[in-house]
Amino acid sequence: MNKRFIEPMQDIGTALFQVQKPARYVGGECGAAPPLGPEDSRLRIAISFPDLYEIGMSNNALRIIYSMLNERRNVLACERVFAPAPDFEQLLIQKNIPLYTLESGIPLFDLDILAFTMGYELLATNMLTIMERGGVPIETARRGEGDPIVIAGGPAITNPLPFARFLDAVWIGEAEAGFVDLVIGLAELKKSGASRRDTLILLAEHPSVWIPPSLEKSLGLPHKKHVVRAIFQDFYRTEPVLRFPYPVLSPVHAHGSVEIMRGCPNGCRFCHAGYFYRPQRSKYPEIIKKEVENLILRQGYKEITLSSLSSGDYPGIIELFDDLNTAWSKHKVSFQLPSLKVDSFTLPLLEKISEVRKSGLTFAVETALESWQCAINKQVPFEKIAAILHEAKTKGFKSAKFYFMVGLPVPEKGMKEAQEIVDYIERIADLERISIHVNVGTFIPKPHTPFEREAQLSEEEALECIQYIRRSLKYRKNIEVSYHPPFLSVLEGLLSRGDESVADIIFDAYSKGARLDAWDEHMDRDLWREVLTRFDEKRGGAAWQSFLAEKGEGEPLPWRGISLKVASRWLQRERERAQEKKLTSICTEKCTEKCTEKCGICGHFYSIVSKSILNKEEKHIGLSASDYVGSDFRIAGREFFPDSAAEANMLEVKLIAVWSKKGPAVLYPLHDVARSFSRAFHVTGYQVSFTRGFNPQPRLELSPPLPLGVEGENELLLIWINIPKNSLGGFEKFILERQNDVLSLLNNNLAKGLTVKSLGISRFNDDRKRTIGALLKATVWKYRFATKELYIKANTILAEYPNDFSLAWNDTAMAQNEIDLVEKFSGASGKTLSFYKILKSGLAVEAFVSDATENYFKAERIDCYGVLEDNGGYTKLRDIL
Repeated sequence: MNKRFIEPMQDIGTALFQVQKPARYVGGECGAAPPLGPEDSRLRIAISFPDLYEIGMSNNALRIIYSMLNERRNVLACERVFAPAPDFEQLLIQKNIPLYTLESGIPLFDLDILAFTMGYELLATNMLTIMERGGVPIETARRGEGDPIVIAGGPAITNPLPFARFLDAVWIGEAEAGFVDLVIGLAELKKSGASRRDTLILLAEHPSVWIPPSLEKSLGLPHKKHVVRAIFQDFYRTEPVLRFPYPVLSPVHAHGSVEIMRGCPNGCRFCHAGYFYRPQRSKYPEIIKKEVENLILRQGYKEITLSSLSSGDYPGIIELFDDLNTAWSKHKVSFQLPSLKVDSFTLPLLEKISEVRKSGLTFAVETALESWQCAINKQVPFEKIAAILHEAKTKGFKSAKFYFMVGLPVPEKGMKEAQEIVDYIERIADLERISIHVNVGTFIPKPHTPFEREAQLSEEEALECIQYIRRSLKYRKNIEVSYHPPFLSVLEGLLSRGDESVADIIFDAYSKGARLDAWDEHMDRDLWREVLTRFDEKRGGAAWQSFLAEKGEGEPLPWRGISLKVASRWLQRERERAQEKKLTSICTEKCTEKCTEKCGICGHFYSIVSKSILNKEEKHIGLSASDYVGSDFRIAGREFFPDSAAEANMLEVKLIAVWSKKGPAVLYPLHDVARSFSRAFHVTGYQVSFTRGFNPQPRLELSPPLPLGVEGENELLLIWINIPKNSLGGFEKFILERQNDVLSLLNNNLAKGLTVKSLGISRFNDDRKRTIGALLKATVWKYRFATKELYIKANTILAEYPNDFSLAWNDTAMAQNEIDLVEKFSGASGKTLSFYKILKSGLAVEAFVSDATENYFKAERIDCYGVLEDNGGYTKLRDIL
């Protein structure tokens, strides 16, 4: 393979338009690490959440690791890569182009390290897709000198055995606790000219790194009996510096996220995350406030999630929520609290949440009977839910969502659980007339939990329970029942609890075409069933089913060599307590020194950090305007947007921006372009005005959308901002005198290819009829053709529409195979025609911005025009607005 870097706009060209959402594959995001060249000798590492761009860009672990590694740009360069959708995968195969990183276009085979963060078991085949399409041998045994080291980590891979065939190493635990230092060590090895074997040995020596037994053997290393989870004890007092690209496509979770607490005090016996992230460490409130401020001011987020496994258990959550609302509600910023445990869901907290969001409440009940709740160590008192719902109804909440599981290790699991869920929901429906959504999942006994030895319900048993629940509640018009497909739960259980042989299942499914298995539209159940049947035929009996069966106490578990620092004796005792329906008290700081429930985590190095954060005096460490971007921040005129100004004293001003759309930006959808501009103005310091109503949105208007792949030279943007009423004259002077500085700041906060060329204040600020949509009458276009034949044919097509289009001013166009024309709105035909669409159909060739193909035409919208009422002639629209 050619080891030069990939330039997708040139190397793939017009074929990008054959795939959905091509902006996924071109990078160019604001805030991305700068690209490097092929001659750069620094360690090259690509990090991937192996799913589509929109999912991967929402992943907080990816944000943290990317930011930490890129702080060490002096010795390494960290870039991103995501799973290709099937259409783009096929395109890469057709073009013989390897999958590449988004920042520099590095072919994956030319990396030093390819790292995956695994949050979900069903990402397994995506991981293989990324490797193979990037030219990286899928199987560890087939990699040699010059191939990247493939490493993975995350909560979905605490049993690495099913992935041993594909991975060179697995990081167990939290990345902040040593992963960066490890990568820096690898960078130093590369600089010294070390071999691949030397690199693998360094990895194997780390106490939190697992490597496959077969690789240990080939390296001549003794088998490592125990790999110990890395724990970042200082989470609570460390301010993360997250410098992560702002996505060009709106991600699935298009909000900022601040991790307010890591770990959970509650000890739910079914919860793998609760054990993976022990102990509870609550972050200092001042650090949280600084992170929030950074997300709002520097990154432009208007919705912030305060995330954790159980946000209601954060000490002082009501005061924190109140402080954040007080500081940011006037800026139209809202805050969400996911994962609220019912016991921590107080009425005062409900009061605070109702100030910003009334869309619905969520209750993770899990199992209906109180005795069963004791068995799983998660109490969800019915009376408390009833009280919360009653209060919520009075505050305008209209819906509630309830999560349940079937197959938990409780007496009469299965159909008895289903009946109790039905009875529970009917009691709720009788209490309050609200919309009720019920979601039912199948319990998966995960490794490293007290239930790791329990049996999992079969697909048939789980479906029987779910269908019974749906049938029993369908007569209630206000109840909707959905469910997580039991077959997916079976696969999750298999991939989380299997041994090395499960790699055969993953590989076989991938080879037959399994891709994006977590997506309903891509999951091929028949393919997976065929693979499972074949596995049984080769291994004999119910081979794969055995991984989901109950394990005896003396039976060795595949993950026995992995320690999350939770004692196996303690897990066994918790299982016994579950059988006895006994509760284990929550973990608190008070019991750290005299703990009667010793799980093995807390000790000299690791301990719970909770309410003590409220008692420690910390100086304010929030961002100030000057700290935030230094002198550049003042350039934007922050003085015109005082936080203390009352809304009644503000004047709404209409700004006109002329901008261009080039390069990768021609692939951005219009709503994402609008989002980029709104963010850029906000980050630069402008107080963007919002629409009125239930769901306020930034008040702006763009030129009509351009077809995918078409450039725009003088596009228009109207955006309304608020300034104090008495400062209009000063603001006009500021815009005039500091134009270049303001444009530089705006453009530094826009994705690649979007450029603001000029900015001014409308002379018709109070005329609400002067909008782009109302005044636009014509647009000027330039078409350039690759060959004289295409040019002649285009002119022949144009002659068929003599009254709808007119040639523009360029007399030299013929010599350059160009056509400049005016496209009129509502021409002689009675409707607006697009010459671009007519050409695409008539010429049967692709239009594109690149000159890389021989048979093409290039389209560019040059300007927008309106008609002045006094003379009836065309005038540039920016002069009318």
